[in-house]
Amino acid sequence: APASEGSRAMARQRSLSKAATALLALVATCRFLHDVLVAPDSVSLPAVGRRGGVSRSIASKRHVACRGFFDDILDNVAKIGDSFNSISNFGQKKLLVFRSAGAMVPKLESQLKGGEDAFFMSRLGGDDGVGDTKLLMQHSADAGNKDKNSKMGQVLARLEAATVVGIADGVGSWSQYRIDPGQYSKSLMMNTAKASIERAKGSAQDLLGIGHKRTRLKGSTTTTVACLKGTTLDGVTIGDTALVLLRGGKIYFKSPIQEYEFDVPFQLADCRLSDGYGMFSEPEDAVEWTVRDVRPGDVLVMASDGLFDNLHDYEIEQVVSETLRNGEGADSIARELVNRARAHSLDPEFVSPWAQEKGQWESGPLGGTLRKLGVKAVLGGGYRGGKPDDISVVAGIAQYLIPGTDLFMPI
Repeated sequence: APASEGSRAMARQRSLSKAATALLALVATCRFLHDVLVAPDSVSLPAVGRRGGVSRSIASKRHVACRGFFDDILDNVAKIGDSFNSISNFGQKKLLVFRSAGAMVPKLESQLKGGEDAFFMSRLGGDDGVGDTKLLMQHSADAGNKDKNSKMGQVLARLEAATVVGIADGVGSWSQYRIDPGQYSKSLMMNTAKASIERAKGSAQDLLGIGHKRTRLKGSTTTTVACLKGTTLDGVTIGDTALVLLRGGKIYFKSPIQEYEFDVPFQLADCRLSDGYGMFSEPEDAVEWTVRDVRPGDVLVMASDGLFDNLHDYEIEQVVSETLRNGEGADSIARELVNRARAHSLDPEFVSPWAQEKGQWESGPLGGTLRKLGVKAVLGGGYRGGKPDDISVVAGIAQYLIPGTDLFMPI
């Protein structure tokens, strides 16, 4: 099946290249006729190169005071032809990106402050060859991303060609010190996103380190940042935010988390400013992970613990599969995951992953052993119900982008 798909893709590329060449020839003919009719005494037939484009090595002999109609068309079509010819050469310059979107719904008590979570989507180094799309970064705290029709403070954001994504969940206990828990997470994500645009190279840990260094605030957060370079996705995690990758509707990778014990995750902070408020981590304490074979069609889901505490893995698979089957994209995946997790978080009878883990943890040494083994049975008190929390999701569908354009190759 992969071989036949590759053959079809190459056939489509050859067809596009032939079409571009034919269009070049047509425009060159029209220009020649235009010159013959308008300026017959100073005409020069443009030379046609081996690729079917107009040769740039032979300049026109006529002296033109201003550019004509066909001059502009010919230059534009030549650019299109060059682009098609470049991707026909076995796609040496194609760029794998995530067509991404993020969604967030704060819990009731944090809605007025815009929530405690934050996320971003951006392009490493600005990705100069990515095309003409003007947006290089989307951030959940941007006022323009707030859903004005939602009374829940829902946020929706999209970035068509992301190579760096991040999410952060501000620690709510800072509110007892009259510090907004969302300030640190939002500032960290904004600074990390800006660092990703400024640097053409670097790992996810490098970017998080720069973002952390620039975030001079009291507060703390859990966070995950991931960076796609070629077909390799490298990432770092501090705490219980996480990322899953799905292929063919099934989860094939889930990033590790860091917890001291149940519901007590590691937290990233400026340890000098926040000294005395708790036990915190620096970027170098993050757990690093790598996925080396990301393919077109793979689906990324990065989220705060508000998603993973309230949605089972099989439910994530169901949502992604159903959404793709309906021909919808990353924005629908992110929105549906957020809405379903929020419904579970408010359902006192739902047996959530958080309730299962709580039951295992409080059932004594046996529960702790089973938890380490990954057993998810309801033990001890048989807890039920979801966990009300801010819920944030960044979803992305991997796809090749045609260099110099905003067009994507079929999956």
